[in-house]
Amino acid sequence: MKNRWIARLGSIGLVLAFAVAAHGFEADFDPSTYNPAVAELVNFEVCEPCLGGDDFTYSWDFDGDGTAELETDQSLVTYSFASEGFHSVILTVRDAGGRTSVAQQGIVVGDVPAFGIREILQESDGALFVLLTVIVNEFAPGVGIEEGIPSGWSVEIVDAGGALTKTNMDQRQIEAVWMSIYEPGESVSLSYRLRPAYTTVLPPIEGAVAGFFDSVTGRYVMGIAGMLTLPR
Repeated sequence: MKNRWIARLGSIGLVLAFAVAAHGFEADFDPSTYNPAVAELVNFEVCEPCLGGDDFTYSWDFDGDGTAELETDQSLVTYSFASEGFHSVILTVRDAGGRTSVAQQGIVVGDVPAFGIREILQESDGALFVLLTVIVNEFAPGVGIEEGIPSGWSVEIVDAGGALTKTNMDQRQIEAVWMSIYEPGESVSLSYRLRPAYTTVLPPIEGAVAGFFDSVTGRYVMGIAGMLTLPR
């Protein structure tokens, strides 16, 4: 987990630099947890240093349907999710002149066997460094990741973290599996790098944590929380 926060601090610095060059501010936010229980209060805090000023309006779409459930001038809000599963949260920041910036993250709600968190770091040459961390909540005889490769981008594994990996270009996804026995609270991680081939636009990345945790549940598949794309 320490490496994830190191990457997070680095991403804030680079995002700020790119934001100043673009239009002076960039949307970003942090939830108090990526795996809340149903009806648990979650704090969502806007990254104010990423904005470089004040007088902003924040619109929050907590179910990813394109309609904001909350619009406020407060940079810290609280929300609870009524249903379990994967939820896409979209923040739109608007300045006094009407310019906007959008950030999108995933939240996994409920009592789940495992969940993943994605961090994306934009590098100075235009490449993207992506860190995936899987946190195990239940006894697991192995755990895996299926991570989509966006069209227009090439991919290289940076650190497999002990996983067996395959870059499946037919399905355009990274497939990784850790074959050890994991206890609740343990975590594994994998990092990879995306390089632009014919586009610099990063669509939302579709990825999932997968595995068999018990004979009743069968194969478990859950979307990966955290950053789904770069702020835009």
